[in-house]
Amino acid sequence: MIYHRIKCELYIAEKRPWKQMAEELLLLAVRKEGAIRLVFFTNCSDNQEYQVQRTFLEQWVDNHFIAPRPLISLVAQRPLYGELILEVHSLEQTADAKVLIEERETLWGRYLRISATDYKEIVAGGLCADDLNLPVREQSEQAFRKMESILNAEGMEFGDIVRQWNYLERITDLLHGNQCYQDFNDVRSRFYASSEWQYGYPAATGIGMQYGGILIDFNAVRGNIDIVPLDNDWQRAAHVYSDEVLISHRMDTEKGTPKFERGKLLTDHCQEMVYISGTAAIRGEESIVEGNVLSQTEITLENIQHLMGLEEGKEKLSGHSGKLRLLRVYLKNETDVQEVKKDLDKHCPEVPIAYLYADVCREELLVEIEGIAYL
Repeated sequence: MIYHRIKCELYIAEKRPWKQMAEELLLLAVRKEGAIRLVFFTNCSDNQEYQVQRTFLEQWVDNHFIAPRPLISLVAQRPLYGELILEVHSLEQTADAKVLIEERETLWGRYLRISATDYKEIVAGGLCADDLNLPVREQSEQAFRKMESILNAEGMEFGDIVRQWNYLERITDLLHGNQCYQDFNDVRSRFYASSEWQYGYPAATGIGMQYGGILIDFNAVRGNIDIVPLDNDWQRAAHVYSDEVLISHRMDTEKGTPKFERGKLLTDHCQEMVYISGTAAIRGEESIVEGNVLSQTEITLENIQHLMGLEEGKEKLSGHSGKLRLLRVYLKNETDVQEVKKDLDKHCPEVPIAYLYADVCREELLVEIEGIAYL
């Protein structure tokens, strides 16, 4: 069996009119063979401008790409290096195997199906509510219903999701006693309850954005591929967090915990990849907030290294050395970017990194990092 890994690359545009930057990045993407998802990180002033930008990107892709067209996700997180960032997800193919990418459509949206001899993978993105002004709970329910429709069309279920990105406008705001992120988690828990989760929950990120309501991207895999949930014994699993870290007025039994694993390994025993979930300076389930953003960054990197078994003197995950291929660094305070970048330039000199202004799901946390690694 052969697993065709998804490759991620970063492209950054410097300050020019927005449409000019977008076209410059799209022209780079249209030359990429096997592009399946385009994730733009943008600055916008309100939801009206956000929708104008998203419509432009979707129409450009419709007009310039041939089927199967890549999916578009527009994330309203202001880039802290460059003015507009594009993350291109493309399929890594091998010469000795057949793989087919098909563009599919349901009433709820477009997605891609990757079919190989031993498995299939569903790639979906840009899933959101029809009205970005609805309450968080209603937006979340609409987005999850779209996910459910896509999975049902493929004979799959939520338990087949291996990676999920959850972007939430005003993620830490309190409305009627509930944190927006908690409202989202309650809805996620209700939809996830329909699956048995044989391979653990997805690797996932729950992160803020300036505008855009609720936005979800996901990848789901089913077939003869080993899928391994990765735990970190330094951190309590998020899906069993205690009531103390959940912000809601509802009874304990009604509160949904964040349903994700610290990482997810996909392997065909020849090549392997790890999705690293959004990671912060948390030990056990408590935030480590002593010091400044640099100390939180160091603790976060230690958590990622420990998850993958990359500390010096420790046995490597799966017996192989690992290499980070891409990182996203989310910063709560944009003024922190210079010193965090200097620190990461030292620790990860060859890794492409996107620095983004985004609210982290706990008020006291200043930085969150996610990534992709190959083993």
